[in-house]
Amino acid sequence: MNKLLQEIVFWIHLPIVAAWFGLFIVPTSIWPGRVTFHFWYIVILLIVQFLWSAIVFKKKDIICPLTTWLQWLRGYDLTDEKNFSHSFIAELFKRLKVKISFKAVNYLLLGTLILATILYIVNLS
Repeated sequence: MNKLLQEIVFWIHLPIVAAWFGLFIVPTSIWPGRVTFHFWYIVILLIVQFLWSAIVFKKKDIICPLTTWLQWLRGYDLTDEKNFSHSFIAELFKRLKVKISFKAVNYLLLGTLILATILYIVNLS
């Protein structure tokens, strides 16, 4: 039963991450408010992760609450490094036999935040 719950929590990440990246390809002609929604979607997700990290782990980092739950279900203690150095995206790619580092994922997320911010600012003018 625990393995099933681990898989469920793992896959709950997918629609969240798919929206993070997928919204970039939705034309504003189809959804005029997409740029604003997408910007705030990314910002709110990052704020939640930052607050989770600050409150639960007393760290200045970005740690996903779902990842913490997943790692706990896998038997890792909250203070284990696996809670701070794990990425759903990196694990998903590993399952797909594509190697991507945790650091590369962080750069990718930072890049999308920057891109969403630029699009949001341009959209305001």
